[in-house]
Amino acid sequence: MEACGWSGPTVEDLSTFDPMILGGVSEGLHYNPYEAGFSRMCLEDCKDLAMLADWQGYLGQEISAGDWEEVLYRASDEQLSAMIEVLTQKRKDKPAGFEGSSLWTATAARAKLKAALPLIRLIRQVEPLASSESKPAKAAAAAQLLAQAKAGVRASRAPFLAQRYAFQLVKILFYQQRWEEVVQAAEQHAAQLGAPSQDLSWRARYYAAGALLRLGQRARANLELARIHAQAPPLAGLAANDFRPVEESDWRESLRLAKTVRDKTELWRLVGLTRDGIVAMREIIKLDARSPLLALLLVREVERAESRTADAFGIAHDPKAAERQRKDFAALEQLATSIAQAGGDQPWLATLVAGHLAAKRGDLASAKSRLAQALHAQPQNARVRNQVHASLALALASGAPGKGFPLAARADEISQAMLELEPTFGRYRRVSTDVRGLLASAYATTGKLVEAELLQPGFLESQPGTAGKWRDPAFLRALLARTGKQATPLDRFLTKDSYTPAQVERELALYHLTSGAFAQAAKVFAAGTAASGKLGTDPFAIRILDCHDCDHARYADAPWTHASFAARLAQLEQAAKGKGEPAAEAALTLGNALYNITWYGNARVVLADTHQTLRAPKAAERWYKRAHELSRSRERRAKAAFLAAKAELGSLITAAEQAEDFQGSSLSIDPLPIPTTWFPVVETYADTRYYREILAECSHFRAWTQRPVGR
Repeated sequence: MEACGWSGPTVEDLSTFDPMILGGVSEGLHYNPYEAGFSRMCLEDCKDLAMLADWQGYLGQEISAGDWEEVLYRASDEQLSAMIEVLTQKRKDKPAGFEGSSLWTATAARAKLKAALPLIRLIRQVEPLASSESKPAKAAAAAQLLAQAKAGVRASRAPFLAQRYAFQLVKILFYQQRWEEVVQAAEQHAAQLGAPSQDLSWRARYYAAGALLRLGQRARANLELARIHAQAPPLAGLAANDFRPVEESDWRESLRLAKTVRDKTELWRLVGLTRDGIVAMREIIKLDARSPLLALLLVREVERAESRTADAFGIAHDPKAAERQRKDFAALEQLATSIAQAGGDQPWLATLVAGHLAAKRGDLASAKSRLAQALHAQPQNARVRNQVHASLALALASGAPGKGFPLAARADEISQAMLELEPTFGRYRRVSTDVRGLLASAYATTGKLVEAELLQPGFLESQPGTAGKWRDPAFLRALLARTGKQATPLDRFLTKDSYTPAQVERELALYHLTSGAFAQAAKVFAAGTAASGKLGTDPFAIRILDCHDCDHARYADAPWTHASFAARLAQLEQAAKGKGEPAAEAALTLGNALYNITWYGNARVVLADTHQTLRAPKAAERWYKRAHELSRSRERRAKAAFLAAKAELGSLITAAEQAEDFQGSSLSIDPLPIPTTWFPVVETYADTRYYREILAECSHFRAWTQRPVGR
C-alpha cells in the first residue's frame, strides 16, 4: 500500500474469469484479495429505494414521489404536526414549504395519509436514539417512543403500517441495547414483520441476529445470518462480515438447528465465502447437487485460485503456491463437472468454468468442447460469449512458448478469438496481456522480432541484446510494413492495441533526426502519415540556466510541431554548411535545437513516448563548435563557447550517472563536473557583454573563475 493510494495490481489484473457472468445480484461478494471483509454493496441506496417503492405502492399515484420524499426525509417535526392538523381539519394553513404539495389534492389516499403521518413522526424521532451517547433524557424519550410503537402495532389495521410500527419497535429496543427484548419482539411480531415488505422483514431479522450475537448465542445468530446472506442481497455483505463461528461447537450447533436442506446449504455457502469454498461446495453437493448457491462459490474459488501465483506484472510467487494452485484447479474442475452433470438452474455456468479450467491446463480438446456447450446454452448472453472467446484464446495460446508449438496453424484462430473479445469484458486487459505475452515469446523463439514487438510492445527492451533494434532502420521499416497489413485475423490482431503506422513512421523520422539526417527526417514527416503533435514549447529558445518548465509555460502557444521542427532543422543544416555569420548563426540555432531535445533542454517532448531518446548533448556540442569556428563576432563566439560548455557539462553528467548506474535527477551529481574543454575558452571572452551575463547567472562558471591561481 502506497502512502498516496494503492498502486499495485487489482483483482482484474490477476484473474481471467469474469465474475460478472453471475449477474449484479452477487456484485460485492466476488473474490478480492485486496478487500478486507465483504462489500456492503448498496446498503443505504437499496434501503431508500425499497422504502420509497413500498410507500408509493401503499399511497398510490395521487401523491408524487418527489413530494413524498420531502415528507419522509426533510419535513421537520413541527411541519409533520402541522400536516396532521391540516388533514384532520384542525387548521387551514399549510406548513411553509409544502403549500403546493400534492398531499392536499389527494382524495383516495387521504385516509392513508392521516394514518401514515404519525408513523413518519415516530420514525424521525427514533433515529437520534442510534447515538452512542447515554443520557437519562434519551432513556425517557425511548420509553415514550416504545409505547407509541407498541400502540401503533396494535391499532394499525393496514399490514403496511403494522409492519413499520413493529420494525420501529425492534429498532428502539436495539438502540437501547435491550438484546433479549429485541429477540422476543422479533419473534412475537413475526407475523407483522414478515409482510408486505420483504426488504423491511429482512432488516428486522438482521437486528435480531445482531442481538443474538451480543447475547453470545452464536449458533442461532450464525444460522440467521446465513439466511439473510442468501435471501437478502442488499444485506449479504453485512451478514458475511458478521458471520464468525468462533468454536467448533458453535458450528455444530448451527448445523443442528438447521432443520431443512435449504438452511444447511445456506450455512455451508457462508462458510465457503468466509473460510473454505472448496470444502463448502463438496458439502453442499452432498445435500443438493442442484443448489443455486453453488454458482457464487464456484466463481469465487476460480478467481482465488487464479490470483494465487502471479501478479499483474507476471512475477511468480513461491513454488508451493503454484502447486496449491494446480491442486485447486483440479478440484474445481472436478466440482464444476459434477455440478454441470447434476443440472440445476445454471448448468451452463459450471460447464463454462470447467471449460475455462481445461483451458488453463492446456487441454484444448476439453476446453473447446465445454466452451461450445456453454455458448450453445446461452447464445444471447454477451458475458458468456466474451468469456468463451477469452478462455478459448488462452487454451489455444497455452502451448506457445515451446519450440514445437504449431504457431502458424493456430495463429489465426487465436487472433480471431481475441478480435471477437470485446474490450468491455471485465478481464480483457489480463487476458490480452497473457495471450500476447505467450505469442510474443513464441515468435521470438523463431526470430520474428517484429511480430513479437507488435504483440507485446516493449518486448524487445526486456530481452537481452534486442533493445537496440529500435535504432535499426531496417527493423523500423519492417515494423512499418507489418503494421500496414490487415488481410488476415493475425494481421489485425497484431496491430490491435499496439503500434500504429503513424507511431512507427514517427519513430523512423526521429531515428533519422537523432542520427543527424535532418533532411530524411523532414521527408518522412512531410509525407503526412507520421504522428506529429504540437510541442508546446519553442525548441530553439535557449537560456544560460536551463528551465524546462519555464519555457513550456512561456512558449505554450508556440506553433512548433514535430514536422515543422524537422523541416526547420533541414533548412538550418543547409545554411550552416555555408560561411560567415549567417552560417554561424544557423549552426548556433541547430545546436540549441539538438541540446533542447536531450534530457537537459526544454523540448524533451520531441522524443517523448518513443524509443529514440537522447540524454547526452554531444551533437549539440559539435554544432556549437562549428558556430564558434565560423563566427567573427566576439559576442556570438562567447555565446557559442558557453553553450558548448553547457553541452559538454551535460555529457559529463550523463557519463557520471552511467558509471554509477544512476537514474535520478542530474542535480544529484555533486560536485558538478568541470567542462575542461570549453570553460577555458569562455574565459577568453571576458570583455564581452554575454560573458558578464554568464557570471551573473551561472554560479558554477563563476566559482570556476574564482579558482586559485595555478589550478
